[in-house]
Amino acid sequence: MLAVRTRRTRLVAALGASVLASGAVLAGASIASAAVAPALSIKSLSISKGNIAGGTAVVITGKGFNALDEGVPASVMFGTQAVAFFNVLSDTQLATRAPVPASSDLRDLVKVQVKITDGDHTTANTTADDFTYLPPIAVAVPADTVFSAAGGTVVRLTLSGDNLDLGTAPTFASKKISATVNGVLGKLKYVDATHVDLAAPPGTPTTSGGAVTVAVFNDGVPGPVDDEHATYAAVVSRLSVTSGKTTGTEGIDGDKPKPALTITGAGLTGAEWKIGEDALSCTAVAGKASTTWTCQDIPAGDAGPVSVLPEFSNGAVAAVTAGATYTYSEL
Repeated sequence: MLAVRTRRTRLVAALGASVLASGAVLAGASIASAAVAPALSIKSLSISKGNIAGGTAVVITGKGFNALDEGVPASVMFGTQAVAFFNVLSDTQLATRAPVPASSDLRDLVKVQVKITDGDHTTANTTADDFTYLPPIAVAVPADTVFSAAGGTVVRLTLSGDNLDLGTAPTFASKKISATVNGVLGKLKYVDATHVDLAAPPGTPTTSGGAVTVAVFNDGVPGPVDDEHATYAAVVSRLSVTSGKTTGTEGIDGDKPKPALTITGAGLTGAEWKIGEDALSCTAVAGKASTTWTCQDIPAGDAGPVSVLPEFSNGAVAAVTAGATYTYSEL
């Protein structure tokens, strides 16, 4: 019996030693795993595409940034180029601007790795740190272009830039080229290798001497703008009555007045009205001053067509359109 107990004791001891050894290995592995967690990492870039001329503002999110020395610009690299400066905002964010890429970085138009180092540690290369340089697209708008405040005016833009590639009509959309007018997105249609048609969005009438800004973006990267050649104009798109007697027309007065004329358009806020050379007394419909006005009476006028147009004390521009034409008749 003593021999059996001795053997059992040895077996239990051996198993215990094995379990302890296994636990020690697991604990050691856990400690080792914690020890190799990266001290520096990049989780995301606030913007992943920028101008090939450099200067795109980028906020980098990650961790370990408090260990960086702002006096060492080479701590932050875009491809093979160090940034000119960076500012540590917190341990998890820093702000910088993309440098001009080196020629050696431009082989594939033009994706580079953003890399951060504190001298002892360097961020791992992942898809989160990819930054792509793109050539900007410059735009030229025809002189004296007038956009309707109602939107929809189509104008042909001339585009230019290094390595400009608009593709073909079937592939144009895949190029992700877009345009804005005063910051509002318009619609583009492919014309040829250097031209697109822009359908302008609605806008506010331009004051005297002013112009709107037209910009083209290459996959989100802005190019040189045209801010000299286009304006927005208020427009009258429709008159409820398009003809009347030379003696004038009176609206129905009473408990429920019925105006002689209703004017519909865009950009009409603050308008004073004329029919031909004569003043026209009109009132904005409540809540619709930009689009709808009513005129109780139409004054007398000479036979023939005239325009019903707004004038603005701030010098805003108005356009003459077919929709604004009223014709006096002696019949």
